[in-house]
Amino acid sequence: MNLNAQIIEEDGKPKFALLPISEYEALLSELSEFENLEDLSDYLTAIKIKEETKTWHSLEDVKAQLGIE
Repeated sequence: MNLNAQIIEEDGKPKFALLPISEYEALLSELSEFENLEDLSDYLTAIKIKEETKTWHSLEDVKAQLGIE
């Protein structure tokens, strides 16, 4: 999602972000799927790891390596 925010500063520091209503509503819709910020953080971390992972292992292979039935 690309946000087209207008940043409003106070004393030379960012204070507010102004978004078009359509982007604000889309952002609320996306965020409503998460119960809290920790869930969102976990999701974003998982996405990053998935993008960086080049080799995948089946559940059966992992169980065998760990000696789990």
